[in-house]
Amino acid sequence: MTAAAQSISSSNRGAWMVLAAGVLWGTTGTAQAFAPAGATPLAIGAIRLLVGGTALLILALVRRQLHPRGWPLWPTVMVLTGIALYQVCFFAAVARAGVAVGTIVAIGSAPMLAGVLGLVILGERPTLRWLIATLLAVGGCALLVVGGSSGTASAAHVDAIGVLLALGAGASYALYTIASRQLLRVQPPDAVTAVAFFGGA
Repeated sequence: MTAAAQSISSSNRGAWMVLAAGVLWGTTGTAQAFAPAGATPLAIGAIRLLVGGTALLILALVRRQLHPRGWPLWPTVMVLTGIALYQVCFFAAVARAGVAVGTIVAIGSAPMLAGVLGLVILGERPTLRWLIATLLAVGGCALLVVGGSSGTASAAHVDAIGVLLALGAGASYALYTIASRQLLRVQPPDAVTAVAFFGGA
């Protein structure tokens, strides 16, 4: 296999992995709907991080990718803060605004806010593709939140605090993404994810 073919194959695999991650990310709000009565967003988020973080921590230790040194302070703090705040904001948003609105607003706003934070913190200029995707995401979220057809919830029934919490979730995940990029320059991916989830819990 030529180098070009390997590069294309790797790129396709990466795209499928991102797509799979998006699908799995979209199921978390639905999973909360099946949680026991009385389970708070804080409890659901903490348990999710603790179970996943513990599994990732064990995996990173088995692969010998977790090292105690080489963790810059502020990116590490931002990763832990971002992933922890995301859980609370997201599950609270779903509880108030519903699975569809909470999930779509959080998922739709995260890339947009990551682009803004990337410009402010890292000095990275957004691309035309990012701008088009952002406009589509904003339009879609606006239609979901404001629009309403017959037989469905109208704008009057959309919980404004729930939408704000979903935007907070998107901002938190964007912060986590930007800070993770800084950590990935000095630590392997398994270690960064394990520390983020376990530490966030």
